[in-house]
Amino acid sequence: MSNQAITSIHKKDRLSYRDRLVPLAIAAVVAALLLVLTSYLNSIEASRLQQQARADVSTEAGLIRARLESEINSSVYLSLGLVSYISANPAFRQDEIARVANRILVYGKYVRNIAVAPDNVVQYVFPLEGNEKAMGLRYLDNPQQRDAVIRMMETRNFVFAGPVDLVQGGRGLINRFPIYTSSDASDHSGNSYWGLASVVLNADALLQASGIANLDSKISYALRGKNGLGAQGDMVFGNALMFQQNPVLLDISLPGGQFWQLAAAPAKGWGFWQREDDGKRFWYVSLGVMLSLFCGGLVYVWLMEIKKIKTQDAALRLAASVFDGSNEAIVITDTAETIVSVNPAFSKLTGFVAEDVIGLSAEVAIMGKTTSTDLLHIRQALKANSFWHGEVIGSRKDGSVYPKSLTIYAVPDAHGTPSYYVHTFSDISERKVAQDRIHHLAHHDALTSLPNRLALQLHLELAISNVAGDDDGLAVMMIDMDHFKEINDTLGHHVGDALLVEVAQRLSGCLRSSDIVARLGGDEFVVILSGIENQVVATSVAEKIMNLLGSPYLIEGHDLHSTPSIGIGMYPGDGDTVDELLRNVDTAMYFAKGKGRNNYQFFTEEMKLAVSEKMQMQNSLRHALIHQQFVLHYQPQIDLHNGRMTGVEALVRWQNPEHGLIPPLKFIPVAEESDLIVTLGEWVLKEACRQLKVWQDRGISGICMSVNLSARQLKAKNLVDMVAQSMQQYGLNKGDLELEITESVAMENPDATIELLNKLRGMGIKLAIDDFGTGYSSLSYLKLLPFDRLKIDRSFVKDIETDTNDAAICAATIALAHNLGLELVAEGVETEMQQAFLKAQKCDTAQGYLFSKPLPAREIEQLFLFKES
Repeated sequence: MSNQAITSIHKKDRLSYRDRLVPLAIAAVVAALLLVLTSYLNSIEASRLQQQARADVSTEAGLIRARLESEINSSVYLSLGLVSYISANPAFRQDEIARVANRILVYGKYVRNIAVAPDNVVQYVFPLEGNEKAMGLRYLDNPQQRDAVIRMMETRNFVFAGPVDLVQGGRGLINRFPIYTSSDASDHSGNSYWGLASVVLNADALLQASGIANLDSKISYALRGKNGLGAQGDMVFGNALMFQQNPVLLDISLPGGQFWQLAAAPAKGWGFWQREDDGKRFWYVSLGVMLSLFCGGLVYVWLMEIKKIKTQDAALRLAASVFDGSNEAIVITDTAETIVSVNPAFSKLTGFVAEDVIGLSAEVAIMGKTTSTDLLHIRQALKANSFWHGEVIGSRKDGSVYPKSLTIYAVPDAHGTPSYYVHTFSDISERKVAQDRIHHLAHHDALTSLPNRLALQLHLELAISNVAGDDDGLAVMMIDMDHFKEINDTLGHHVGDALLVEVAQRLSGCLRSSDIVARLGGDEFVVILSGIENQVVATSVAEKIMNLLGSPYLIEGHDLHSTPSIGIGMYPGDGDTVDELLRNVDTAMYFAKGKGRNNYQFFTEEMKLAVSEKMQMQNSLRHALIHQQFVLHYQPQIDLHNGRMTGVEALVRWQNPEHGLIPPLKFIPVAEESDLIVTLGEWVLKEACRQLKVWQDRGISGICMSVNLSARQLKAKNLVDMVAQSMQQYGLNKGDLELEITESVAMENPDATIELLNKLRGMGIKLAIDDFGTGYSSLSYLKLLPFDRLKIDRSFVKDIETDTNDAAICAATIALAHNLGLELVAEGVETEMQQAFLKAQKCDTAQGYLFSKPLPAREIEQLFLFKES
């Protein structure tokens, strides 16, 4: 075969350009169609999977939300009892509040600690161990907690805050509750802010238990809304960038209308792949995909179906694991409220197995004793919010009922329409028992189990409302046990407590079942007597109570005696309201004490007027102290042997702008009933020291300044320091200052008085016992008290000229004092004969109007210079 022929055959074997182009074009068209179809199918599948993924993520996130809300709200319900208890018992003892706090710690799974902060300063922390750094924390000085506390005080409602870094370490979620105390019987200006209680939850433990921090989870979470500010708040958990990645968003309801915002998304993102923005590489990959899709299309579809089946199977296994392993009962219903599934915890709690309830209405199997009205409210809440949480009464298969905490939330389909409802609930019987116990503690006295002040208010309001007509009446008695403080201080609080319990039992046993006995606190009790027409009936009851409570008490081997002082008020004559009636009864009780104790007094308008005048006097005294209306007058003390002035007694006077000079008998008794006497006494001491220094600087020497001390001053802890400071401030020497203490004050607590007087004596201060003979004199203690001088009371001096008994008493007192090594000062000397008698009995010093009345400082100075000349 020639070369020409061979060349011709080869040309026929080659495909023409057209023959190559048509198959290529068809292949390209088919490949392009398949690519478009594949891309379209892929987009549909991706959209469906993303919707399914969002639904699954929403379900899981809903469980997280339910757990968080359940635990946080549970702590709030437990904490409300603590707030009620403190509000009703602001003067609680630490062991009482500790019992309430320990119950909350027992039933609050994630409660880390409880802090009680009177005046916004933490003074009690339970448990203290591990939380010592929180003691003394001043909330208003702490930048992290100040704003939340201020918001709580402004809204007068509890505030949820956190998580915050705790001073004792770690992070905490804090429920803060403002505490307002009710008015007492003598002051009814309204509720007052007492402080706050903080219940701190372990933030990290709570978040970990909720599942939000599970590293093995296929879902990532982020939580924001610190301090309950929702989308506006700072991050609580997770990465803030997640909120920018199209997550599922759920609001978590917190106490007080606050909320957090929860974001959830698959850990590996919503998409199937990430594209690279590289045009050249994209076209190469696209060309390879178009050439391989024709052969790999069926394989691709087959593999995608297998992948879809495996993914759905894994999701079902995960959901089934969570469903079956939950400790809470879970019931799933369709939109018609028909039960479609229950978990094992449901069967364990109720006794119903799945076959018993599947196909039944949720109203029958879940709601138990819930009323139709409550069911309507639940359905309305689900329709509006796709969520409801609350407490209902459930029933078991055996017919028993129990309280349960129920949460219902909707599971939306791909279009956001509810397709199923998930009911989760648990038995809260133990929590309710704890709440009932706390409620009982809040309304009853912990020692006697009688109604407390809060419960008394409610009982008295009810009793007043039940008074039907003019023939019906109501009597209220306030009872205070006389000398209880002495028993308590002498024998100990345990004996005092046992005595109060016995008093409560005697009161409860002698009254009708319809009468109310309550303990206000301390040794004060209140009795409400219904159906009392007049004071005659009330008198018979009062006498019965006096006889019963006045009988001896045998407490731990001690034969004790304590009598009642009773104030009585009648409704409506002695008060139209609870506050007015209690205030007037309290006034009557104090008048009974003022009349010598162990008696009863009916309230009268004169009592109210006397109390009003006393309060007006106290207010005027406070005003006088602020505006420096007090002055000192000085009465000379004369040496009976040589007639020289050896000292002066400082006596306070009130220079009132309206009423002139007011003598001490008008205002000192009122001042002694309050702390005003302490402030006034301090001023008197400092002013007397100042004046003595002025005289000394002017050359007047040999004068001792005598200053009286009240009972309240003697009990003040800073007395020694205050006296030392006054002497040092004005440069006084030993022997320049004398302090006078009445005999009755010195004998109130002789042992403590001896210790105090020895300290003063060691500072070079002279000591005198004033008004000797007018009180209870114990010579055994008198010889131990470090006195320098003894002052005979004016009541024995004024009649020594005519009364032989008074003369004998004075002579005996002078002899007794000299035998004990004491100097004598006779008070109230007004006649020459009195002076002569005292001088004959060798009395050392005298003072009285015979020598001079109390004079201002300038006149005393002139008198001294006159006598010296």
